[in-house]
Amino acid sequence: MKNTLLPRTGLSVVVMILLISPTLLPTGRSSSCSPNPDIINTKDISDNAQILTVPEEVEIGDMMLVDLTLDQSNPWKLPGLYNEHSAIYIGNNTLIEANGVVRYRNYTQFSQWCKNYAFIRVKTANESQRRAAAEWAKSKIGYPYQVFFDFPWFGIKIANTSRKIPTANEIYCVELLWAAYYNQGIDIDRNGWRPPWWLTPYDILYDNDIEVLLQNVTNSTEITQPDKGFYIGDKKILYTIFHTTVVGPIDIIATTENELITKADFYIDNVYKTTVIASPYTWYWNERGSGEHVIKVIMYDDAGNHYSSKITVKKIF
Repeated sequence: MKNTLLPRTGLSVVVMILLISPTLLPTGRSSSCSPNPDIINTKDISDNAQILTVPEEVEIGDMMLVDLTLDQSNPWKLPGLYNEHSAIYIGNNTLIEANGVVRYRNYTQFSQWCKNYAFIRVKTANESQRRAAAEWAKSKIGYPYQVFFDFPWFGIKIANTSRKIPTANEIYCVELLWAAYYNQGIDIDRNGWRPPWWLTPYDILYDNDIEVLLQNVTNSTEITQPDKGFYIGDKKILYTIFHTTVVGPIDIIATTENELITKADFYIDNVYKTTVIASPYTWYWNERGSGEHVIKVIMYDDAGNHYSSKITVKKIF
């Protein structure tokens, strides 16, 4: 099987820096890794966590794509559903993820970080291929994480971890899923070997080999403006990875995929500002006050459930 490492020009490096799609959980470079997937590491499960089991439809070799419960300012937080982290199911209520290292993760542990999720299957793979993909992922337990932002390789995908080139033995979360199936003769990257030569969860989700088994979008509240960038009023002048800066008044816009939502409350630094009862959920923030502020939106459905999202911004004027 040919795994081609494609050349990169200076321009493409700049494009990668600007458009890069990070896919690492915020725990970063942790080196812990449970040697036994049967063992739940209870210190990683919150005291009030409900013990969860993988849905019965899910089989070995199926994959999970998720959104994370993070402040939207976090560099690993991306817009869109199921677009921030991923793992592959190996049975016994256990997933394998690349997070710090390639590691086992009990489903209850994994679910604590999730807002929305989708379980997906490679519909063009037979059971033998799906199990082989899971075994391939297991064989990489302990491999180091490929940090997506590290120059000059960034998130380049490599299926052969034994190649004598930089980052070949380093793996990030969606690369693990892709390589597991690429080594079974199935390419689940919708881009194939066309640029860009890195992966996001969307590149797998929208590949023709994939079918969605089940999904949950109840907690899909997102602040879509402001998002990472530099704003003058309502106009984003520059995309940024790590910070959001707003100059002057701006419309705060929140969205959701949950059709049961009936209202949205807007807060600045935990101080209630207004309630909006119809989509689009928008509030004009024209208060003066330079410095760092936290915008929070809490949405409510018709059953009284609430879902929230927040973003930390620097405001000027």
